[in-house]
Amino acid sequence: MFSRLNATQKGLILVLVPVVFQLLFIAAIELPLTRVSHEFESMRLGKKILFALQENEIELSRMIWTMMVAGPQQSMEFLNKYRERVMREHKWTAPENLADPEMKEVAADGKKIIDEMESMWGQGSSYRPGQNIIQWMSQSGGRQAFTLYSDQRALMRRILNIERRRVEQQPEELAGLRSTLVMILWGGFILSLLISSALMIFFTRDIVARLSVIAEKAKLLAFGKQVTGTVAGSDEIARLEDIISAASITLSEARQRQVVVLDNAADVICSLDAKLKFSAVGEASSKVWGQSPDQLLGKSVLTLLAADTVDSTRNSFERIAQGSGQGRVENIVRCGDGSFKNSIWTVLWSPEKRLYFCVVHDVTELRTVEKLKQHFLSVASHDLRSPLTSITMNVSILTESMGPELPERALKELERVQSSAQRLTALVNELLELDRLEAGKLTLELNKVGASDACEAAKDLLFGMARQANIAIIGPVGDALVLAEEKRLVQMIANLLSNAIKFSPAGGKVEITIVEKAPFAEIQIKDEGRGISPQECETIFEKFTQAKSAGAVEVKGTGLGLAVVKALAESHGGTVRVESELAKGSIFFLSLPLCGSTDLREEQ
Repeated sequence: MFSRLNATQKGLILVLVPVVFQLLFIAAIELPLTRVSHEFESMRLGKKILFALQENEIELSRMIWTMMVAGPQQSMEFLNKYRERVMREHKWTAPENLADPEMKEVAADGKKIIDEMESMWGQGSSYRPGQNIIQWMSQSGGRQAFTLYSDQRALMRRILNIERRRVEQQPEELAGLRSTLVMILWGGFILSLLISSALMIFFTRDIVARLSVIAEKAKLLAFGKQVTGTVAGSDEIARLEDIISAASITLSEARQRQVVVLDNAADVICSLDAKLKFSAVGEASSKVWGQSPDQLLGKSVLTLLAADTVDSTRNSFERIAQGSGQGRVENIVRCGDGSFKNSIWTVLWSPEKRLYFCVVHDVTELRTVEKLKQHFLSVASHDLRSPLTSITMNVSILTESMGPELPERALKELERVQSSAQRLTALVNELLELDRLEAGKLTLELNKVGASDACEAAKDLLFGMARQANIAIIGPVGDALVLAEEKRLVQMIANLLSNAIKFSPAGGKVEITIVEKAPFAEIQIKDEGRGISPQECETIFEKFTQAKSAGAVEVKGTGLGLAVVKALAESHGGTVRVESELAKGSIFFLSLPLCGSTDLREEQ
């Protein structure tokens, strides 16, 4: 029943039950206190009656002596004063104000005496000054006064006896009251303690039992197991259980989708512990490596590698864990059938879980293609460049020696052949240089170079091209001392300037600005060309790529100039990027380390 109550309702029960008990407890204490209060009030009124009757007795005696000694006039004055006092005492001694039957009876008798005294003296006294007192006492007036005086004395004795008896009983009554109050207080305390303990035990046992069930389900959820069963009730704990059950269903579905993805992925997805042992492996390992996940679990990845890549792989993983926590590792994996496959591992290190999460991509075919490319470039460098050089030299000799004798049409054809041969030679040279850059075979001789001097040298190289295209090269503005190989720096700036001149309209201008942004110097080359779309900005530095915006005039080129700039910039520890907007020109940013930033270059 209580499991259907929410936390607020349970809290109200825990508060209201003790409050109700306290109210009952206060009522229980109030009963004896009220009884004692009534008794004390009765005693107080009894004392008032005693004092009033005592004064009546005194006044009655004084009245009698006054009448016998004083004259009628003084007797009447005294009578009027007595009547006023008697009227006041009549209100004090009203029997209906008393609860005690005995005191009520005494008060009634006292009231009767007062009434008779008022009646007797109100009618006047039959006694006359000088009259014989014995003779007056034998008359009705004297007898009535003497009777009232005797009744008053008897009533006084009764009241004194009652007071004496009650004074003797008062300690016993107070002791009884004290015992009663102590018993009520201790009983109330014990009963309150029992009620609070019972409520605490009941609610705590119910909540703890249900929370224990929730905790067990949470553990199952953490270990990826299915959560079953429900907790009875509709309170917050039941809603929490519903949330855990829903989360279990959602995670189960997510795991199923994850298993499907892992098992059907083309790449091997796995995790390694800090000792490079497999802790989890996708089913793709069976297809890619010829080894099932069960064979690999608990096995060190180093045992799968070719001997010449073991040390480099171990060092790469350690460097990733101690550095940024992510990186790439390239090695050769020995498959189950004894064959070898080139692999690139994309690694993410989790310091909390002490695990490497890896995606292993098979690049065996890519490496084969690269070898074919290397072979092609080798052929191009020996079998293609030599004939092209020979053709260029022979055509040059022919035009110089026999130029005047040849027809004009033949000369034009020879010039076209020579131009084409020079373009092919330049393309072959750029391909070979780019290949050396990408393979890391290009050795740079880094020195302190003034960026402004390199820009001036590049301007001189392209002076003729700029004049022919009617383009003004402005700058450079600013200067910085960078760490670079001067020849390669001039080559990068020249490629960017050449690109800007090609795509700028006639009569336009190209601006060169040098800005220091420690720890780099940034060379900015701004043109007024047609601009580049955002999509092309992402691919423009790839090989054989040129911007082809809508409505643009096609510009001849190999598409290798910007790729060479990117490779050279990265070799120097720098970057190159572009910002452009269609119809508003482009700005190319070449960033190189400032002199004194060699440590930054080493980190990169």
